[in-house]
Amino acid sequence: FCYDPGPPPPPPDPGCALTQGYWKTHSEFGPAPYDDTWAKLAQGASTPFFSSGQTYHEVLWTPPAGGNAYYNLAHQYIAAELNFLNGADLSAVQSAFAEADTLLKNNTPEAIGKLKGKDPLRKQFLSLAETLDKYNNGKIGPGHCK
Repeated sequence: FCYDPGPPPPPPDPGCALTQGYWKTHSEFGPAPYDDTWAKLAQGASTPFFSSGQTYHEVLWTPPAGGNAYYNLAHQYIAAELNFLNGADLSAVQSAFAEADTLLKNNTPEAIGKLKGKDPLRKQFLSLAETLDKYNNGKIGPGHCK
């Protein structure tokens, strides 16, 4: 008698990504049904967002008025972080996420909001926001949730 272990197990599920619009509306503040992924942050949607003086929830609901690249990047960063906490594979954008983390830790919305046009730091914020947006929309990485 020869033991047959059968086929190997399937690879782990890479998860899937959701957009910033989903995360913006599915916190404990609504208006859509609560997604308990928010509970994985220290204080849920009320967790302070770096040195912005705002919470995650407040940042998501702050439009990037006047083209403030800080908010463009912060919105996509928050969505990517929550997607990762929800089980989505972040490896396709790991370096962009780490770079965004550093920039958001070391800058304020006010400082970045003063940058205009082709300022190199502003362009860096916008470029990273674009990469993370592609991840959150399923164009790169594990794909968008169905």
